[in-house]
Amino acid sequence: MLPILHLNGYKIANPTLLARSSDDDLRHLFSGYGYEPIFIEGSDPDDMHRKMAAVFDQAFGLISAIQAEARGGSVSSGVPRWPMIALRSPKGWTGPKEVDGKKVEGFWRAHQVPVSNCRTDEGHRRILEDWMRSYDPSDLFDVDGRLKQELRALAPDGDKRMGATPFANGGRLRKELVVPPIADFAVEIGDRGSQQIGSTGVSETIWPRSSS
Repeated sequence: MLPILHLNGYKIANPTLLARSSDDDLRHLFSGYGYEPIFIEGSDPDDMHRKMAAVFDQAFGLISAIQAEARGGSVSSGVPRWPMIALRSPKGWTGPKEVDGKKVEGFWRAHQVPVSNCRTDEGHRRILEDWMRSYDPSDLFDVDGRLKQELRALAPDGDKRMGATPFANGGRLRKELVVPPIADFAVEIGDRGSQQIGSTGVSETIWPRSSS
């Protein structure tokens, strides 16, 4: 798993705490959590595609190195520092930049309904249509509105589907849990309030700690 922290500036009405933090502060914070942060920032889609590909290559390279070390039996002391991506992009990225002369992209209005009067305002309808057509739907769907067959063929089948993998389906890879008999942890109480016994002490008598 590769964690991605998406920082796009705003929640519903105000800037978010982490989005206002500097890269140095975020690096210290997430390094303290055990991660190796990789930062990427931009607003031009074509440029960000290239940057994102490079960042993924870097992150997957770090993950492969960690896995190779662990599987080779030469794990260094300490916990490996897993990579994470901190992505900074504008709020409402690739949406309308302005509506009725008011800033939308990169501002809190992108969290609302950016084009609210499409049924009655011809200008709003045009903004919405241009916005939707900017995603090139004709590249994705046929004339009947169905996802093109060559794209549907990219989806995995069988056990490789997310909801069908046997590793996530308890009905196919279930194992009996190895647990001690619960009776071993029972405590004879006798008169109510006559004893003061904690669960840690009971466990200690059954599973004493190693002296090493």
